[in-house]
Amino acid sequence: MSTNIIDTQFTPKMDSKSYTNILEPHIPVTNNAYSTDIVNIIFIKLIYFIKLIFNLFFQRKFILHRLTGLSYLLQYAYAFYLYFKDYESFKTSFVTWSLPLTGVLQSLTAIYTFTFLSRTKRDAGYYSDRGTLSYPFIIENSFFALILLFAWLYYSDKFYSLFSSSIIIDNLFVFLPFILRQLWPKTSFRDSIYNSEKTKTNRNRKFFFIVTLMTKFFYVWAKHYIGYFLNYVRFFNRADSEQTYHIHLLLVFSAFATTISIFLHTLKFKGYLGPKLSFMIYMVSYLATFYSFIQIRSIFIINIDLTIYVFIGLVLNFTKYQHAYQIILMILFNSYKYNMLSSDISKYLFLPKVGIQPTY
Repeated sequence: MSTNIIDTQFTPKMDSKSYTNILEPHIPVTNNAYSTDIVNIIFIKLIYFIKLIFNLFFQRKFILHRLTGLSYLLQYAYAFYLYFKDYESFKTSFVTWSLPLTGVLQSLTAIYTFTFLSRTKRDAGYYSDRGTLSYPFIIENSFFALILLFAWLYYSDKFYSLFSSSIIIDNLFVFLPFILRQLWPKTSFRDSIYNSEKTKTNRNRKFFFIVTLMTKFFYVWAKHYIGYFLNYVRFFNRADSEQTYHIHLLLVFSAFATTISIFLHTLKFKGYLGPKLSFMIYMVSYLATFYSFIQIRSIFIINIDLTIYVFIGLVLNFTKYQHAYQIILMILFNSYKYNMLSSDISKYLFLPKVGIQPTY
């Protein structure tokens, strides 16, 4: 979730209504409107849109961050179009690496730009209808942009062999990303929920309590099954072309949920979107990842050994053993991948290697 343009010159509106309509000129239109009236309406709407784009992306203040954000939005639109229009071109397109890389750069420009924000680690500021994002949340978001970049590259045929042969990078991001996670600040869903009196208006408090709780549950699922599970599948190169097709769509949805979702917060902060609508769009983007899993639901049965290993990790998620468990899996999986386990042992721990392509 990299941050986007936050302009302190704007004061956020605290209710759930957008003031976009207030900014737009009101021109009554009747069924018998003359063509000149229609042209005038279109012209005025166009001028308003141009002013909106200028205010969001081309003001001198925070210009580097603004232009990086615009670049990301344009690349995302192109990636979304190309995926459905011509998937074969999409697989080899520059957007499979430039889009997530721009997401990382966007998060870094945010870290450099918004140093004036609150330093509290208790509440991210995202799961509320008033206030701004906290600076630790902005730094934290660069971690998620980074692991999403790895996922894009790992599922790219251009880069997979490079990572697979590197051993260090491969194991670091497949098994140990959340050990690295400790180098980043961590904001709390719990504090976002129980800090409601300060960060949420009365009319929206219940709504944000529910959606924050839902997002927390999704985060745990995503950490283990969008993160670890799909990385394990790719580690053994078990994903076929049909599964990879749907996993790429999952990555497209994840790119929205990780980076563009923070742009939604900017639109909410400036009053262009209401707080409920902004968060609902964000929820749709991350819940859309389930569409891909529904399409590849057989992957959990085909890779039942990995499914079970990941489930154990999910159970251990909130214990002190979660990192030790990943280190054990790293040793075990590498031993199996490089044929260092005897067949008598491996037959009880893994599925047979039938249909698994060589990875080294």
